[in-house]
This record gives sequence, structure tokens and C-alpha cells, in this order.
Amino acid sequence: MTGLDPVAQKLLYSIMQFNKGKWRQHKPHGRNHNEIMVLACLLHGSHPGERLDWRDNPPDFNSELNEDHPGLKVSEISALLRVKSPTITPVIRGLEDEGLVKRTMDPDDRRAVRITITEAGRDIIRAAHEERMQIFNRLVEHLGEEDSTQLAELLTKVYSFFDSLASLQKEHSTEGDDTP
Repeated sequence: MTGLDPVAQKLLYSIMQFNKGKWRQHKPHGRNHNEIMVLACLLHGSHPGERLDWRDNPPDFNSELNEDHPGLKVSEISALLRVKSPTITPVIRGLEDEGLVKRTMDPDDRRAVRITITEAGRDIIRAAHEERMQIFNRLVEHLGEEDSTQLAELLTKVYSFFDSLASLQKEHSTEGDDTP
């Protein structure tokens, strides 16, 4: 067993504490995290291979819904959110029951279904986004602009580190795999 680096241990406990925080129980506009992420994914109109990254491309809550946009397949939403389709399917079903998303047959593949956000869904994601921004504006006031900027940069580095680590682990786990 390697020695315990006190700085690494402090980081581990801080991240563990952060993950258990009560803030995670907050439901913006009465919606859980998965519902918000699916609606955001549909609003943003991302496609496979893209990442949900609003830093350079913030959501446009004011543009008209593009009726010509075919929507996304469940598998595409799952890929964007990095979860398996069975995790997203019940979320989509619940959002559909409430009229926040709709399913349509894919015109190019009659076996496939496309999911699009409705105007009511867009109203929900807009309100949830505004609610979250109010909370984070208060956090910036609490920390100050300089510390907030530094925290954002550090959290981005943390995310990048764990993202690249996960990619390396996935790469190594498939090296001996002969499947195409």
C-alpha cells in the first residue's frame, strides 16, 4: 500500500463531502438531475460526438423551436449523457407523460424513434436554468469573483483529469478485445 499523502487525502475527502452535499438534493423547478439533463440535451440540440458544453455555446432560450430538427434518438441522448439507454428511457417516458418531450418516428429509419423538446419542456429548462443561475450568482457573491474564477478553473482541471483517466481505462480494457 502506498503512503498516504495528506494533500491527496484532503482532496479525496473534500470531493466525497461535496458529492454527499445537500445541494445535490435540490430539484430546480421541481425536476431531478436526470430530467434536467435530458431536457438540456434536447434544447441544446447536440448530436453524438459533441459534448454538453455551454461555456462557448450557451443555451438559446429565446429562439423559436426548430420544427425541422429531427430530434435525438434515445441512444444519442444516452451517449451524450454518458449513461446506458435503460437509464434514460424511464426519464423520457415520464417527461413525455407530462408533455415536456414528444416522440416521433424517424423518417429515415421506421424502427427508430426521435425525441424532441416541446415548448412546455423548454419553459421548464429555462426556469430551471434561471433558478440555478440565481444560486450560482449567490455563490459568486459569497466567494468573490477571483476565488470563483479560480474554483471554476480548478474544477475544470479536475474534470479533465478524471475524464482522461476514464478514457485511458476504457482504452486499456478494450486492448485485448477482438470484437470490432
